[in-house]
Amino acid sequence: MTRLIAGRYAEVANTRRVGGQAEVFQAADLHQGGRLVAVKVAPATSDEIYRIYFERETAAHHKLDHPNIVSLLDSGTDHDAGMYYVVLSWVPVSLKDWLATVIEPPGWDDVAEIIALPLASALAHAHSMAVLHRDIKPGNVLWDGEKPLLADFALSKIKDQLAGAADATVAGMASAPWAPPDLASRGSTRFDVYSLAATLLQCVTGWELRDYPDIARALDEADLPPAVLALLRRSLDPNPANRSADGQVFHLELQAIQAARSSNWHDEKVLSFELSGAARRSLEEAGDGRSAEAVIAGRLGSATHVLPRLKRASGGRVTLTAEEFRLVGDQIELVLVFKNGNQLFCIRAELKDFEELERWRQDEDAVTLDGRDLTWSALRPTNPQRSAAAAVELHLLLQKAVQDSGDRFSDRFKQARLTNWSRLIEAKELLEKRLEEPVTYTRIRRTGIQVTLETAVPLTGAFLDQQRIARPVDEPASRGVAVTIVDVDGTDVTVQASGRGADLPASGVLVRDRTPSQAAIRRQKSALAALRDGSAARPHLRELVLDPSVAHAPEPVAFEPLRPDFDDDKKVAVSKALGSQDLFLVQGPPGTGKTSFICELVHQHLAARPGDKVLLVSQMHVAIDNAITRLYRSGVTSVVRLSSRDDNVDPDATHLLLSNKLAAWRDEIRVRARTGLASLAEREGVRIDHLSLALRAEEAMATLRQLNETAELLGPLDDDDRLDNDDLPEDRAELLADYMRAADRADTAANEVRTAAEDLEVAVPDDLGEGELEQLVASLLDGHGAGQRLRELVRTQGDWLASLNDPHAAEPMFLPTQSVVAGTCMGFLANPHIQNMQFDLCIIDEASRATAPELLVPMTRAKRWVMVGDTKQLPPMVEEVFEHRDLVDSFDLDKMFLTSSLFDILLGEAPEPCMTRLVTQHRMAEPIGELISHVFYEGTLVHDPVPVFDPDTVADGDRLVWYSTSRRTNRREDAQHTGSASQSNKIEAQKVAELVERLDADAEAGKYARRDSGKLEVLVLSGYRRQCTEIERALRRLELRHVAVQVKTVDAVQGREADVVIFSVTRSNLTGELGFLADRYQGRVNVALSRARELLWIVGDSEFCSSREGPLKRVLTHITSTAGGRVQYL
Repeated sequence: MTRLIAGRYAEVANTRRVGGQAEVFQAADLHQGGRLVAVKVAPATSDEIYRIYFERETAAHHKLDHPNIVSLLDSGTDHDAGMYYVVLSWVPVSLKDWLATVIEPPGWDDVAEIIALPLASALAHAHSMAVLHRDIKPGNVLWDGEKPLLADFALSKIKDQLAGAADATVAGMASAPWAPPDLASRGSTRFDVYSLAATLLQCVTGWELRDYPDIARALDEADLPPAVLALLRRSLDPNPANRSADGQVFHLELQAIQAARSSNWHDEKVLSFELSGAARRSLEEAGDGRSAEAVIAGRLGSATHVLPRLKRASGGRVTLTAEEFRLVGDQIELVLVFKNGNQLFCIRAELKDFEELERWRQDEDAVTLDGRDLTWSALRPTNPQRSAAAAVELHLLLQKAVQDSGDRFSDRFKQARLTNWSRLIEAKELLEKRLEEPVTYTRIRRTGIQVTLETAVPLTGAFLDQQRIARPVDEPASRGVAVTIVDVDGTDVTVQASGRGADLPASGVLVRDRTPSQAAIRRQKSALAALRDGSAARPHLRELVLDPSVAHAPEPVAFEPLRPDFDDDKKVAVSKALGSQDLFLVQGPPGTGKTSFICELVHQHLAARPGDKVLLVSQMHVAIDNAITRLYRSGVTSVVRLSSRDDNVDPDATHLLLSNKLAAWRDEIRVRARTGLASLAEREGVRIDHLSLALRAEEAMATLRQLNETAELLGPLDDDDRLDNDDLPEDRAELLADYMRAADRADTAANEVRTAAEDLEVAVPDDLGEGELEQLVASLLDGHGAGQRLRELVRTQGDWLASLNDPHAAEPMFLPTQSVVAGTCMGFLANPHIQNMQFDLCIIDEASRATAPELLVPMTRAKRWVMVGDTKQLPPMVEEVFEHRDLVDSFDLDKMFLTSSLFDILLGEAPEPCMTRLVTQHRMAEPIGELISHVFYEGTLVHDPVPVFDPDTVADGDRLVWYSTSRRTNRREDAQHTGSASQSNKIEAQKVAELVERLDADAEAGKYARRDSGKLEVLVLSGYRRQCTEIERALRRLELRHVAVQVKTVDAVQGREADVVIFSVTRSNLTGELGFLADRYQGRVNVALSRARELLWIVGDSEFCSSREGPLKRVLTHITSTAGGRVQYL
C-alpha cells in the first residue's frame, strides 16, 4: 500500500527496503515538483531505541556539511502515521552493491582517488565536528555513480553529549567485521578509523569479508603499496592505541602516501601569467614588503581551483565564459583573462582568508587543478612553448566547465522551475505579513487631483507607485481614502486619490493597502498548485512548462482575412496560431500590429468554432482595451471586460465592462418581463406604466429582504469590521462585503422607485421600507381591480429581477453567454465566478512583461495558448521581495531566474515551428522606423507607415531630431534629494516645455495637421518620475489650444502611441552614470522612442550620451550617419 508521509512524501511503489533499524523507500516530494527522495521511517513508539536512532541521525546530519556525506533534506515526526521520518537525497546504489558488479577488485590508486580519499575526508570532517559514525561499512556508503557518500548515521554519537541509558544498547548494534572486536574504543574516534579501514580493505579484496579472521587473511593476501598496507594494518589493529587517533589523522596520512606515490608519475606544467598594474599594486600593498610574485607563491598553495566567470554580452545577456576566469588558492583570489588564446593576463588580485574562499572551492562550476599537474607562476616563463601549451590545455578545461555548467543549468532550470516559483510565492507571502509600514503625514497642498503631503520621516523611491489607505490619526479604524504614491522627494510625498472628489484627512497615516497584492499571491499560488497536481484545464501544461521542446508543431489553417490588405507576416502568424495544438509564440516589435493579429485570430477562431470560449489577457490595461474595442467594432460583440477597478479601463471600452454589460442584460430581461405582463395587465384594466412601477416596487422589496437576511447573518458591527482589516476572519469579511453590496443594491432599487414614481406623479414617502413599498404596490394594482394572478406574477417577477441585481446570482448566468473574456493577467480572476470557467483558447498580449507565476494564472484556465510579446521591450517588473536581502537568502531566491519572463524561456526552448515574428510596422514614419529597426532589431523591420499628418504639413527634417543641451553650461542633472533615487534636469524640462509651446504655435499655423483635424497628440517621456514632475510643472504655465499633452514615465507607456514623442534624456553628470540609459535598460529606451508616429524629438546632452556605451550612443550614431535625422544644439 502506498504511503504518504508528513502529507508530502508519496511512496513510490516497489522501492521499500527493510533494514536493521528502519524502512527506506523512494518517494516523490509533492512540495518540490515531484523530485525523488529517500525516506527512512521508524516507529514512533514508546521504545526508546527508535527515538535514539532518529535523534542520533538527525543531530549528526544537522552538524555536518560535506560533499561526501549524504544530504539531509527534511526530518520530523508524522504523528498520524506514528513514524519518525528522515528525508535524504535519493541514491539507490550502495558501495556494497557497486563492488558486487566489479569483476575484479580495482587497483589501489583508483580506489584511493575515487573512494578512499573522499571517504577519509568525510570522516575527518565528521570527527572535526565531534560526530562519531559508529557503523561505517560498505552497505552504509552510497555510490551515486561518481563519488561515495557516507550515510546512515543512526548509530552516531555527538561526543560532547552525555550518554543516555540506552546508548550502550545502540552502540552494541554495530556489526562484525566492520566494528573492532575490542570494547574500549566504541565511544572513540578510533572505532570509526577501524571501520573505514575495513571498508577500504573490502574494496581491494576479491571476496566478501564476513568475520574477523577474514580481516587478517585479506591483509596477508592484499596487493597493496607497502605504505598503504602498513597504514591499514595499524588501523585494523585490535589494540586501539595503535590505530590513527581519528579520521583527520588517517586522512592526512593517506594524503601523504598518495602525494608521494603520484609525484613519481605526474608531468608538471607551469602556467605563467602577466600581472596588470592594478593587480601588482594590490598584492604589493598587502605583501609586507614582498614582491607580488612572492606573495602569489606563498599564498596560492598546491591545490587550486579555476571557475569560468559570468560576463554581460553586448545585447545585455549574462553568460558564463571561459575567456575570463577566477583562480582560487589557499589565501588568494585572482581574476585572469586569455589573450590570443594561449597567454594569461591577471587583471585583479586580492588576499582573503582560506574560509572566505571556501565557497568558491565548493562551487559546482569549480575545476580543481592538481598542483602536481599544473602550477602557477607570475614570473616570465622559462619555456614559453610549454607555458602556452599549458594555457591551451587550461582553456579546454574551462570550456568543458562552461559546457557542463550549461548542461547542469538546463536540467536544473527545467526541474527547478516549480520549486523556484513556489519559493518566490512563499517569500512574497511572508513579505506581505511584515509590510505594514504606516507613514504619518500632514497635508500641505492640493493641486488638481494630486495632494502633496509632508511625512514624519524621509521616504525612499521604493514607495513609488504603492497603493495605500489614508486614515485620520484619531480614527485609525475608519475606512479611509485609497491613494497611490506618485512622487517621493524626501519628506515631500505626492499622492493621487483613487476616487473622484475624495479628500484626504489633514493629518493622518498612510497604511499599506495589501488587498490587491494578497489577492495576486493567492491566485499565483492556486495556479502553481493546479500546474503541479495536474488540475489545470490542460494537464499537459506542466510538461510543456518544464520542457517546452515537447510542444507540437502547428498545422497551418487557411482563412480569408477580414481586410484584404492584411500583411503577409500576420497571415502566416494567424494561420499557424489557428493550427496550433498547444502553444504558439509571436514576437511583435513596436508598431507591427500585435493588436491586429490578435483581433484577426479571435475573429477567425470564433468563426470556425462559435461555441468556444476565449480568454484574452495582458499585463497592460491599455493593450487589453485597444484589443477589445477593435474586436467589438469588427463585429465580435460578445466580449466582456473584467477589472477589479473600473477607473483603470479606457473610456472607449467601459461599455464592455462586466457591470455595464450585466446592467444592459438585466434591462433586456426587465423589458421582456414587462412586455410579457403587458397583455395580462390590459385585460385586468391596469395601466402599463403603473404595472411597471409596481414591478420596480416588488423588485425593491425583494432587495430589502435580501439586505435584512444578510444583516441578520452578519450580526452587530464593530470597529474591526472593515474590508481592509487583514485580521478579520475570511468568512466574516465575505459576509461584510455581501452586506455592503446588498445595502448599495437596496439604495439603488429604492432610488429607481422614487424616480419612476416622480415621473408618474405618484406620491411616495421619503423612507421606503418594505411596508411603504407594499402599500405602493397595493395602491397601483389592487385599487384598479387587478386579479390575484397578476398580483402573484408581479411578485414573482420582482423577486426574479431582484436576484439579477445581485452579481453573485447574475454573473454565473451571464458570463457563459460571452465568447471573449478579457482582463489583466491578475485582474480577470477578481471575479470569483471566472474560477468555474475553462477556456478553449488563451491569448496573452505583452507576455514578455509578465513573470512566470503571473502568466500561469491565465494559462492554467485554458487548453491552448497563444503568447504575443517582445523581448526587446520592457521586461517583467522586479519583484519587491528582492529588496529584502534576508528573504532572498532564507528562500534561496535566484534573482536572474525569477526576474526572467516565461515568454523568454519558451522562446529559447520551444521548437522553431511554434513561433514566428511580425516584421511589418505601420506606426512610425520611415526615419523613426529605420532608427528603431537598426538600433534594436538588426535592421529586420519593414516599413509601411499609415500617415496621421497631412504629408504637405510636415518637413522630413523635423521627423527625427536630437535637441542637444551639450553647449549649455547648466545642462547637468539636478542634485539628488536625500532618500530619493529619482532624477531630474531643470534645463531639459524647460526646453521640453518650449518645444511643446512651439508645436502648439505651429499647429495653429497649419503645420503638423492631422488628417482627421483633431488635436496634435504629444507624449512626453522620461525614465524618471521626478523629471516628469518637473516637466508637468513647466507645462502648467502654458496655454495650449491645439495640442493634447501627456507626461509619462517610460514604464507606463508600453502599448501606447502618439503623433509626437519628446523624450527627455535627463541624465548628464561628470561620473558617467547612465542609470536607465545603460545597456541593460535598452528595452526602456526602445519603448520610449518607438511610441512616435510622426515626430520623434530627443532632448538631452548628446555629448554625454555618446561618451558611454549604451543604446542612446547607438541612436546618436544612427542619427548623425543617416539623412533621416539631425542634431540641433540648444
